[in-house]
Amino acid sequence: MNNLFLEGPIQTGKSTLIRKLLKARKDVGGFTVQRMSFPTKGEEKRTGFRLMAADAPIKAHTCVTATDDNLIASDGVFKLVGPKGSKVNLEVFETKGVELLKQALKDAKAGKIKLVLLDEIGGHELACKKFCKALDELLDSVIPCVGVIKQYNDAKKMDASIAEANKELHKKITGPKGEHGEILYYERGDEKVRNALNHFINGSSGGGFF
Repeated sequence: MNNLFLEGPIQTGKSTLIRKLLKARKDVGGFTVQRMSFPTKGEEKRTGFRLMAADAPIKAHTCVTATDDNLIASDGVFKLVGPKGSKVNLEVFETKGVELLKQALKDAKAGKIKLVLLDEIGGHELACKKFCKALDELLDSVIPCVGVIKQYNDAKKMDASIAEANKELHKKITGPKGEHGEILYYERGDEKVRNALNHFINGSSGGGFF
């Protein structure tokens, strides 16, 4: 089995759990998404999402006002959600996202990394053809991948084409008969899933299954 992904309700610690279990490993490529909350003037609040390299430290973010639109696309920020709706910049996936995927594939083939983090996939990025092509190349290889995938029902709320692409991505991760990988449903505190994830990442002897 090459792939193991988590899906489930938002903000239940899926990404946090994966990053915690990966902490001891130095041979991981790919990317992660940082969720950020921004204090603003008055009662308005905004949430941002930043695309980062898997080995990059989680960065502190700058407090911004509700009228500051310069943050979008800066330093990998691809989405802002506020009281007046959301803004998405897909260029982040077309540039930084593609770059991180291609670098992970290159490093894995060179033996520099043994595991790729894809945290998370199955959402807005599926509207980017370049990103999807790079993602397909990575998943079609034999390089082990771990991460979080957006639930199909959540993707349906975004766009019909994204929902269909999300469904196909689920199939690609697992394979027609589950021979390529597994997608586990996770809710906070699920020790059975945590143990399965830990075994996939670190193995019984700490060396993984490579």
